[in-house]
Amino acid sequence: MSMGVFNGCLFIRTPTITVLTQDDDVIGLHIRHNGGWVPIKPLPNSLVVNVGDILKIWSNGKYKSIEHRAVTSEAKARISVALFFYPNTEVEIEPLEDILATQECGRMYKKVKYGDYLK
Repeated sequence: MSMGVFNGCLFIRTPTITVLTQDDDVIGLHIRHNGGWVPIKPLPNSLVVNVGDILKIWSNGKYKSIEHRAVTSEAKARISVALFFYPNTEVEIEPLEDILATQECGRMYKKVKYGDYLK
């Protein structure tokens, strides 16, 4: 996972998936779309699941990785709870055979150790 802070925003690149729960009335999540940042309005009583680069590779591109950031609000304090799931650095990442069998496009990603992918 890579993270950085710029102008009070925490930029996050998710390795596999991120599961987020948000306050119902505070917008604190933005996603990158068409070169800009789009605020995501919280849905009451729901979870947000962001797909990361490794899941994109496992699914051979079926699921798209999403760059997102957490932003602060001057109007109200908020709490975001994030759970990160990622493989060991020695695990080899490649499209799953079951997924490849259902797609006509062929293999889009080569096999790579997760630790090498992070470099």
